[in-house]
Amino acid sequence: MSQHPEERPRVEPVEHTVDEADGVTARPIGTRSFVYGTKTLATSVVALLLMLFVGRVFAAAFWVLLAIGLLGVMFSVIERNTTGGTEVVSHRRVNLDVMGTVLLALVVMVIVAVVQR
Repeated sequence: MSQHPEERPRVEPVEHTVDEADGVTARPIGTRSFVYGTKTLATSVVALLLMLFVGRVFAAAFWVLLAIGLLGVMFSVIERNTTGGTEVVSHRRVNLDVMGTVLLALVVMVIVAVVQR
């Protein structure tokens, strides 16, 4: 029972006050997953550069960050098609999520380094 796009109800953006400095509404692709995915992909580029200059020890971190970043961007496409992409994005929350992902990548990197020795 697939509905045509014109038959689906449109989700209207929620109005917010000016006091919410980190709130972004009604951005065309402003879902939290997209912002999280792109920031994680940018962090994977840093891990790639470290891998190229320091050594292969950062390879595991690079692949973890790349995979999770791509998943975030893919989920944003799903959100865009199902909710219309209208969501308030808290950049502080996204930055905390990215930092948690970086910590996960570092733990994976340490585990891989220990197993390879």
